[in-house]
Amino acid sequence: MNLFKGSASVDERIVHLQNKIYREIYMLVLLICIGSIVVKTIIYGFQPGEVVAELVILVSQGVYYVVRSANLGVFSAEVELHDRESRLSMNKKNVIIGLAVGVAIALFFGIRSAIVYGEGAAQSLSYFGIVFLASLIMYVPVLVLILVISHQAALKRSERAIERELEEDEESDQP
Repeated sequence: MNLFKGSASVDERIVHLQNKIYREIYMLVLLICIGSIVVKTIIYGFQPGEVVAELVILVSQGVYYVVRSANLGVFSAEVELHDRESRLSMNKKNVIIGLAVGVAIALFFGIRSAIVYGEGAAQSLSYFGIVFLASLIMYVPVLVLILVISHQAALKRSERAIERELEEDEESDQP
């Protein structure tokens, strides 16, 4: 029994179907985690401690995919294909996503502070404004930097993997 030895001939149709099944499994796990988060939030209220496992699964799937695709050199090809087909480059999308998530977090904290701590309309409005602006100043730059820097790092790593693969191919072609 050769566990670590690859088979000599591989039917591409079978590999394609296996990859399709794996994608479906990934989507199923994703939907189960999101469904579990929604159900737990409805039953227990919004308590982050109740959904930690689901959040870890969701975040680790994304991180694993980016790291693995960067190490295999697939990430830079995906970005290049995306940038060719989309009117917004991946870098611009990362900046927009960072801004949107930062504004959403700032709105959440601002509204929550106004509702929980504000006594009267004027105080609620001032609490909202102060917390919203402070959160905006803190979260937007951090999120944008994290997204842009991680994207650039993955892109560089992917390009290095492609260069290594090309060098190995050139060395194996030479007698």
